Amino acid sequence: MGRAVEGVLRNASDLELLYRVDPALAHDPGPPRTAPDLDALEGGAVAGIIEFSSPEGTRHAAATAARLGCALVSGTTAIEEIGAAALREASRSVPVCWAPNFSLGIPLLVRAVREAAARLPRDWQIEIVDVHHAGKRDAPSGTALRLGEAWREERGGEAITGRSGSTGPRDPREIGLHAVRLGGVIGEHHVLLGGAGETIRTVHAVQDRSAFAAGAVEALRRILTRGPGWYEWEEILFGI
Repeated sequence: MGRAVEGVLRNASDLELLYRVDPALAHDPGPPRTAPDLDALEGGAVAGIIEFSSPEGTRHAAATAARLGCALVSGTTAIEEIGAAALREASRSVPVCWAPNFSLGIPLLVRAVREAAARLPRDWQIEIVDVHHAGKRDAPSGTALRLGEAWREERGGEAITGRSGSTGPRDPREIGLHAVRLGGVIGEHHVLLGGAGETIRTVHAVQDRSAFAAGAVEALRRILTRGPGWYEWEEILFGI
């Protein structure tokens, strides 16, 4: 993802990539300059940080953004409560946008799920399947969880991760989440809605990581001129 973000920024006319933060590239003369860690950045050095790393990296990036007074875009998934708390704390002093998926299509799919939950009869049910490469560390994906949350926000329900054994009839309030990890699949999310005598199937598939990178860069553009706060990708994308 770092390379993908770098590629998008190299072609941007309004933004300049100043630093990469990567210990493995610490001796790379650049450009851009490579910092061994975020502590090497000084106040006023950057206007914003984009990070795709780890829960520990997210916490470090949040603290650094607050220290430097710069905007922060984070796409790290499975950040857990400590990472989320660090981002929220940073948003008290700088603009922060975190999302589990920065593609342009997922916010539309989230909206569609929320709309379906609000309008479909109460006997309709939802299942969500996420398909990712074999090396992905978290399951279900953060995007699958967000899609399930969009359904739950409108009509309640309980998330169920996978099924096995003699489970009996499906509880109509279940929000089914299923994770497939296979090969080099970058990311697919399948939303299945079912009612009496009919089903709806919607699939969002990413063919290249540049889709996430382009969205993250666009998110940075949109929060650079805003004040401190927590900004949802869906909200800033649609201007609401």
